[in-house]
Amino acid sequence: MSFKILLVEDDFDLNETIKEFLENFYDIDIAFDGEEALKKAYEEKFDLIILDVKLPKLNGFEVAKEIRKFSKIPIIFLTSLDGEKDIEKGFLSGGDDYIRKPFSLKELKLRIDAVLKRLYGGKTVKIRDFEFDIDNMELKKEDETIHLKPKVAELLKFFIQNRNKVLCKEEIFDYLYDFSEEPNETSLRTFINTLRNILGKKCIETIKGIGYKFVC
Repeated sequence: MSFKILLVEDDFDLNETIKEFLENFYDIDIAFDGEEALKKAYEEKFDLIILDVKLPKLNGFEVAKEIRKFSKIPIIFLTSLDGEKDIEKGFLSGGDDYIRKPFSLKELKLRIDAVLKRLYGGKTVKIRDFEFDIDNMELKKEDETIHLKPKVAELLKFFIQNRNKVLCKEEIFDYLYDFSEEPNETSLRTFINTLRNILGKKCIETIKGIGYKFVC
């Protein structure tokens, strides 16, 4: 399953150029103004946001500050502003990287991959007496590998990335299933029970009528 990225750029031609290039590597969604970007970031699950600074309605710095109130999703700013104060403002508002215009598409991809690898790849996460290798999708306990079916491993990764956050079933379905698959609530309950049986029943809370929260 590829990383899902939100591209926010109000220049239609540049938006389309970046989108067409990045679609070769990631799942790309787009927005053209700050309000639309904030709405999508709140309602949908993304692994990274590429955020232009000079946007209509809400500028990129304002969008980033609002997103940081509910998410730690990595943000890469795109901007023609290159003053030291502007760069400082970008990082203080919650940015993880800052790319000055004009830039090459190859440079953008290298920056994206560096941020994704730093935050999602090559990392082992501790869960009680267990360790989960996010890169290899392996769960271990005292050097013994515990076999997880692919969807169960993906679900655990998603829970880890959204620890202590209430996830509705629709968010989980969007993450686990692509367009060629039919989301299945019975299967989701089975995946949840599998993780509870391994990690402990209290690791995953059921939020009645909404979804689940991973609290390990």
